[in-house]
Amino acid sequence: MADGRIIPYVTAVDVICSIDRFDINIKLWGNLWTDLASLAEVFFVGTVAGLIEDVLYTTLNTGVPFALNSASKATDGYLPLSFIPGLVLDFETPLPFQVTDSNI
Repeated sequence: MADGRIIPYVTAVDVICSIDRFDINIKLWGNLWTDLASLAEVFFVGTVAGLIEDVLYTTLNTGVPFALNSASKATDGYLPLSFIPGLVLDFETPLPFQVTDSNI
């Protein structure tokens, strides 16, 4: 922080999104054209599942860390707990967090 305090910085690690193609069920009803289009339903399912996976991956990799880091920066690392008057949660860390084998 600008005042020298150190607060945690959130990043995404090992984000894996995998949607089972058999869990998606697309039904096309209507006239002759939709009956013909339903023959290509297998291709639609793969495309839809791929798009959902891409959005989930992007959201979990960039959106969630950005939102958490922005909120942490906006509150200056303090979170007032409104249900207990005067109690504030401080996210300050004494030293930068280092990833080691012992804390994985």
